[in-house]
Amino acid sequence: MATLYDVCKKTGLSTATVSRVINESTAVTEKTRKIVLDAMKELDYHPNQAARMLAGKKSDTIGVIFPEIDNGFYVQVLRGIDNAAKEANLHLLTAFYHDKTGLKHTIQSLAARGRTDSIVMINNDLSDRQVKTLVNNAVPIVMIGHSAETSASFDVVGIDNTNGAAAAITHLFKKGISDILLLTGPSDNFDSTQRLNGAKMAYEDAGKDFSEATILESFFTYEGGIQHMTEFLDSGSPLPQAIFAFNDRMALGAIEALKAKGKTVPEDMLVVGFDDTELALYAGLTSIHVPMQDIGYEATNLAIRRIDQKKYNPSTITVTTSLTERKSTEKSA
Repeated sequence: MATLYDVCKKTGLSTATVSRVINESTAVTEKTRKIVLDAMKELDYHPNQAARMLAGKKSDTIGVIFPEIDNGFYVQVLRGIDNAAKEANLHLLTAFYHDKTGLKHTIQSLAARGRTDSIVMINNDLSDRQVKTLVNNAVPIVMIGHSAETSASFDVVGIDNTNGAAAAITHLFKKGISDILLLTGPSDNFDSTQRLNGAKMAYEDAGKDFSEATILESFFTYEGGIQHMTEFLDSGSPLPQAIFAFNDRMALGAIEALKAKGKTVPEDMLVVGFDDTELALYAGLTSIHVPMQDIGYEATNLAIRRIDQKKYNPSTITVTTSLTERKSTEKSA
């Protein structure tokens, strides 16, 4: 089944532009309109199918479960979710959790009969079996940031973490950098594991020894970046030539820790992040771009399609990433 992301990928246009054509907006040229319509026809993409499927359903509400509120990745994903819900004339019921107990309670609450017609979840730490037990087949579930390789029960919208991380390392190699510190997320985090695998792949592809990389585990937070980079600097370990942080918040925290020690970026060290949030733009941080709004949009459209489908084979959408270079890696070695 073709998705809006497939249309965007084929045409090279943004989600916003393709959506304007679908919604018959006058704010697009006839040339652009024809490109999009031709791609939709070729891919057999039917954007209004989801809305038609909603006729007669219980609540006209999509449940959304996030682990926290932040001003970066999650906000952009939520914007994509909201855009898709608005196009289908649906309401959103958004909930946030802070631990596994809270997550279990939230899933049961939103899955209760009549509250939501389907649920979109992001960065779930529960097993598929646990989620299925909590939902009890009451509503369809779509996972964002979940292991598509191991999930056989739910639709998954994921990020190409592996190739994204490989691109970050390759970018640094091309700058002549050989000594890199990898500032990772928790070792049991799916995204962090994939990004670490991508970094290793880049080393191997370049004929370099991955053991030469320094690995520093952190929390995927700004505070974690400050804390663990400060501890590293205080340890007396040799200063690496570059840092690849597995998200932008840790990267910015690491930069703050460097500043506190009188070090500057990129003069003393190059830094690359992951996600390409608005904060990365403002800070001049080179980062791996993730189409965050597209992720939310596609996940919500999947959730809508599944409402009237009692039986289906779970599908996986993987969004591609790209490198956005800014001043934090402008210096050549």
